[in-house]
Amino acid sequence: MQFSLALMKQKKLEEKQLIIALCKEHTMRKRPMYDWSFNSKIAIIAEVKKASPSKGIIKIVDPAEQAVRYQQAGAKAISVLTDSHYFGGSFDDLCHVANVVTLPVLCKEFICYPEQIDAAYLCGADSVLLINAMLTASELKTLYDYTIAKHLTPLIEIHALSELDTVLTLKPQYIMVNMRNLNTMEIDYKTGTEALQAIPSSVIKICASSIDSPHLLRHIKEKTGATIFLVGTALMQAENPQTFLQELSNVC
Repeated sequence: MQFSLALMKQKKLEEKQLIIALCKEHTMRKRPMYDWSFNSKIAIIAEVKKASPSKGIIKIVDPAEQAVRYQQAGAKAISVLTDSHYFGGSFDDLCHVANVVTLPVLCKEFICYPEQIDAAYLCGADSVLLINAMLTASELKTLYDYTIAKHLTPLIEIHALSELDTVLTLKPQYIMVNMRNLNTMEIDYKTGTEALQAIPSSVIKICASSIDSPHLLRHIKEKTGATIFLVGTALMQAENPQTFLQELSNVC
């Protein structure tokens, strides 16, 4: 299935009226806000991810049940894909997960207008993803400021070092580096590692994509200083997700 950030942005703009209708349906947030902060040596953001452009169908699960398993195994936060076109997710999935866990929840969406942030807030998210490569500098600033105004935590995603200067002008608390180039769908550890290493110590760094073993997690941690890792596909494919999550969390 063809995928690009430009195509995704177009699809999201086309469904804007559906998102506005969703916000009218969910008029009040049902759960309290959870602080997006971590104090453990290794923190795993465990992702509910049914499919992806690179893998196709990964695993069909009940999102709420999967999230509860993650929480019981020691995840420090839950990420939920809400895109239906390529990732098999929905805002209903986000609502169901947020209603059963007592952890911070990330809305993993391709956000390009404020109403998506409204929907994330109303469905129970505590944080939203803002993908720098999909947005102009002006759009990123507008959406970043809007996220802060909603009392949500913005996670700004980059892939390459060349994106860092633009993002740092916003003085973000968190920057997430995706080891996958979302325009080519290729994994590039060298580019991602360079970006992680360059993030200043005043910013909390998060590593995402293709963490498939404790060995790889330890390697990236030692090279970059990252201690927060978003793990999706490997957890979804694991025969025993709870055991695998615990193995990742116990990396020294």
